[in-house]
Amino acid sequence: MAELLPPGVAPAAFAAALTEFRQALGAEWVFTSADDRASYLDPFAIGDRDDHATAAALAPADTDQLRAVLRIATRHKVPLWPVSMGKNFAYGTAAPAIKGTVVLDLKRMNRILEINEDLGYALVEPGVSFFDFKDELDRRGAKFWMSGPAHSWGSVIGNALEHGVGYTPYGIHADTICGMEVMLADGSLVRTGFGAIPGSQEWQAFKLPFGPVLDGLFTQSNFAIVTKMGLWLMPEPAEMAGVTIDGPGRGDLARLVDTLRPLKLDDTINSTYTIANGMRQITGGARRADIWQGPGAIPIARIEQALATRGKGWWNVIFNLFEHTAGGMDLRVEKVRRHFADRMPQAKLSVVRWKQGEPQAPWMRQETSLAPLAVVDWRGSPGGHSDFGPVVAAVGSRVNTLYEMVERRFEEFGLDPWIGMFGIGGRALVFVADMLYARDDKAMTEACKALFRQLCKDAAQMGIGVYRTHLEFMDDAAAAQTWGDRALPRLNARIKTALDPVGILAPGKQGIGRKPA
Repeated sequence: MAELLPPGVAPAAFAAALTEFRQALGAEWVFTSADDRASYLDPFAIGDRDDHATAAALAPADTDQLRAVLRIATRHKVPLWPVSMGKNFAYGTAAPAIKGTVVLDLKRMNRILEINEDLGYALVEPGVSFFDFKDELDRRGAKFWMSGPAHSWGSVIGNALEHGVGYTPYGIHADTICGMEVMLADGSLVRTGFGAIPGSQEWQAFKLPFGPVLDGLFTQSNFAIVTKMGLWLMPEPAEMAGVTIDGPGRGDLARLVDTLRPLKLDDTINSTYTIANGMRQITGGARRADIWQGPGAIPIARIEQALATRGKGWWNVIFNLFEHTAGGMDLRVEKVRRHFADRMPQAKLSVVRWKQGEPQAPWMRQETSLAPLAVVDWRGSPGGHSDFGPVVAAVGSRVNTLYEMVERRFEEFGLDPWIGMFGIGGRALVFVADMLYARDDKAMTEACKALFRQLCKDAAQMGIGVYRTHLEFMDDAAAAQTWGDRALPRLNARIKTALDPVGILAPGKQGIGRKPA
């Protein structure tokens, strides 16, 4: 792996910075060898992994060392790319947006500082993984549950900051944030909310302090580095039910969305629901070559044949119901059954149940797992995946129009339309339209890039934007924010300049603060 310089930094300045970084952190925590730097490349890169290579990586152990790093970086104008653990698969993992940017690896800052079982919150550092967090809750025998994403080895803080999603009533992870400690580019520490009051016991208890609520400013941004975060935990339920809805035809998406919406709005369905199309359903336990060996995307007719052999319809819905009151679960399940019987009688519902004290089962999604990564080799090994993630109002006709456009574009670009959706908060759906590719197939990865950029343009024409992207496409996603002569991007730029005038923190993240090499 060739040596690199950070963008805009002269060799002598970078050498001097590395010397100072080693003095501040210890030489063993400044990574410059080819093998070390290669470990920060994106394992699912869409094309050449070196397009987002780092010139070095730094691993501070605490806020004092982090402050020293920031002051050195400011003095030598060395750009930094902070990562909590760098496990954000499909979105770039630990690699920086701009080639040569130095990775600031926070995984050594890995303390679980507090779990408060009276108020149901935790205070953690960036290096705490979902595995670590689950182990600590289990060790304590805590009567609170975490909400984890599909891939569980990443950072609890990192996932919340990137607007990650889980499968409990607390599944919008950014909504569980209550109080942050952040370090600005100049090394200043700030505590948001009631953390600004020394000795506060309300920092993680209440989100609305005197003055502006700033926590959201530091999610999906490059304005500061989050060093601590408070998160609310869900009390262990008395009962759970896992509901699967199967059978609607390919043309029934609009009716399915409109049927689910009132159940989510009135909190009968009190967690995230997922909708999977036929393509997503046929990949489990199968190899692509067993289904299709021809050119281009798998034809819809072939997908329908594969579904028929499994006794499945085109759409599959999964969600869990949570109940804290004795007898309440029977009412929830019965309401879902009646609602679908009235509006979609052709749908098939199946329900499994759990009560407190029984062994947990995989469908409950409380065990940390990496199982969903198995699909990445669908188009060949070594495989990779990323996704197009537009947010659309939960109105059946609008969702269906977007789906038809996305499916059509996937077929045009020769990629299998592996499309799912998250039903979040009752009023919106987040699409997860996965691009599965063989990483060594240049034509396929170039098709993925072209597809994503076309989808961004198509969605923008509908007034639709994405909720997050692979770092390859951050500028494309930000380009849709054109209202008011790009008023929001211009405001982001003003905030960035005010908080990070030298521009050392994550240049290019979410399309903010990009500077030419």
